[in-house]
Amino acid sequence: MPSDERISRALQALAVRVTAFRTALATARDEMRKHEASHRGVERDRAHSAALALGAFAAGRIDTQRFGTLLADERSLSPEAARTLAMCADVLDELLARGDALFVHRMPSGGLLRGKVDSVLAEVGRAFAAARVFQTVRRGAPAIPAHVSMLRDFPFALWSRAERDLAPPLVIQLDGADLRAEHLVEYLDGAVRIALVVDGPASPAPLVRLIAPSVLVVQARDVAAFDALDRAPGPAVAALLPDGCAELLHDPRAGARLDERLTISRTAGAQKGEALGWRSARQALDEVAQLDALAEVCRAARDVSVVVVPPLLDGSGDLDGSRAVDAVAAWMLAQAGFPTGGTT
Repeated sequence: MPSDERISRALQALAVRVTAFRTALATARDEMRKHEASHRGVERDRAHSAALALGAFAAGRIDTQRFGTLLADERSLSPEAARTLAMCADVLDELLARGDALFVHRMPSGGLLRGKVDSVLAEVGRAFAAARVFQTVRRGAPAIPAHVSMLRDFPFALWSRAERDLAPPLVIQLDGADLRAEHLVEYLDGAVRIALVVDGPASPAPLVRLIAPSVLVVQARDVAAFDALDRAPGPAVAALLPDGCAELLHDPRAGARLDERLTISRTAGAQKGEALGWRSARQALDEVAQLDALAEVCRAARDVSVVVVPPLLDGSGDLDGSRAVDAVAAWMLAQAGFPTGGTT
């Protein structure tokens, strides 16, 4: 477990997804190894059968292993296919051996967030490539050079919808100056979860650019905010930011309207319009302006009240058309602060 308390807390919040991914890798790896063992057993059986068929005559004269290939059944594999399947299992073994390092990554200062996330997901994506290649070769398709390439690198852009729904969570530690949240947009699909642990000064509202109806977005200064990632129905990103930054929660589960989904709070000391790293002062101002505009939209929507017109009945309990119209008009004028006459 990483020593940084913030990272440990993020992993704790993502424990369910981490365990699910590891279990999926282990299960697939075990199936691949079992298939390998079964194939080796078939090869031994064929060699033994050949030896029995040829008898003493073959001793020292015929390679019964090679001769046994003539007795191949539906479970047999070519040597090349067998090597490819072994490579698939090796990939999963390698990924499993990394432990938490499979999910936790440190981005070097000055690095590009898009490049980091893309390389990490391409590396983890090798698990999905291994599953694809294994199933293809096991069904009898020949092993091809492209299979080896997939096992070395399998980028997120090639992942299927089902694979994106099984995406492993990521915890990325980076400098605030390098937090270009817009770089994450193309990866927020399926069940992708990204926790950002930010060091040093950061733009006051970097994640405002990620708000979309299906994406859970959290900016906070309390590590407890990472807990929201576990409850997200779809893609989610949470950033633990330094003091002075805005705090916001956009939760798709909260309702259909933006004012239901979005909660914004910002301390009075939040910085505005300062250039930082890749972010220019003008870009920072745009982020804060967008945050303020969203806050105003939400406030206006929440302030709208429902106007209730009281029922208007005559003494008998029945509506009187002309009197009802006059009474409603008088009531509306009174609500607006205008004096009303004696119209009845």
